[in-house]
Amino acid sequence: MADLRTSLVAADYVDPAVYAAEVEHVLAGSWLPVCRADQITEPGDRFAITLCGRPVIATRTTDAGVRVIANVCAHRGSRLVDDGPGHDSTLVCPYHRWSYRPDGSFIGAPLADGADLNGVCLPELRSVEWQGFVLVNLSGNAPDPRAELRALDAHLAPWRWDELVTLDTRTFVSEWNWKVMVENWVECYHHLGTHRNTVEPFMPARQTDIIPNDGAPWVAMTVDTLEDAVADPARWIPGLTREHARELSIWAVFPLLLGGSSARHAFWLQVVPIDVTHHLVIWYLLGHRDHLAHFTRQAIAEDMDQFTVVHQEDMTICRAVQEGLASGFIKQSRLTPLEATISDFQRWVRSRG
Repeated sequence: MADLRTSLVAADYVDPAVYAAEVEHVLAGSWLPVCRADQITEPGDRFAITLCGRPVIATRTTDAGVRVIANVCAHRGSRLVDDGPGHDSTLVCPYHRWSYRPDGSFIGAPLADGADLNGVCLPELRSVEWQGFVLVNLSGNAPDPRAELRALDAHLAPWRWDELVTLDTRTFVSEWNWKVMVENWVECYHHLGTHRNTVEPFMPARQTDIIPNDGAPWVAMTVDTLEDAVADPARWIPGLTREHARELSIWAVFPLLLGGSSARHAFWLQVVPIDVTHHLVIWYLLGHRDHLAHFTRQAIAEDMDQFTVVHQEDMTICRAVQEGLASGFIKQSRLTPLEATISDFQRWVRSRG
């Protein structure tokens, strides 16, 4: 039997001081997703996002490498580009037109004769690529994550995550603590209630199988899919066996990378904390690069609409959970065996504090 003792209390979801400490010790000190590498394939491609109040940009440089640099001009601190995708051979500050290359090196500044421009550049942050994701460590001192994720690599291998490409995205504004969102994702027990009419009939909670993680900073599980709900084999991710085609795979890399896949596509959620009770959730739909013909505009829209229905169900219940945690009537959660993944996550969060 898994250890189901929890380490977080209700105050950890509602106290601004707790959130401020988490920003520094839990979030900035860990590896956070910036984007998928397939979103920045050509030199000059970029993807900007603000993580823990730090604006960053993932760029594809002229040497075909990927870098993550500060999205803050070295002159007066202005943000260089808005969050989201973009492309340009240079990064030009909108304030005074100071310009930089995609690798962060300085090009020049107008009317700046006599100014001290020695060493001007956009700082580079530590980044790695894993399973097609670009991850950044804001503190600069986290150990390389790839060794701790090897067992998860083995679990994800059938779905070929490093060969998947981004098809579409939708953003949702959340009004609850970021940990409520993560905990909702990492258990399928709530299929019984929250998704009783949408997911549970096809992927029942009782069919959940939790993958052993040996204390590593990730969790994963599979849920058997009823045979009638499995996609046409011609549309399966290449190489997928019937056994894996019948599985819904759900996983998370702590703290903020949430992923999942089924027979024909995959998806991931980027959680972007804003404050103690607000964050963004950015849904991404992925397909295999050899099967893009199957993903017509209509098919993609239908998939995203289905995700939206399910996510709106999650949003309703997560809002209710946040209200309950703020009420003072519950001090600490009581977990079932199907929520052992939450216990793993909570212990990991507490260990970072």
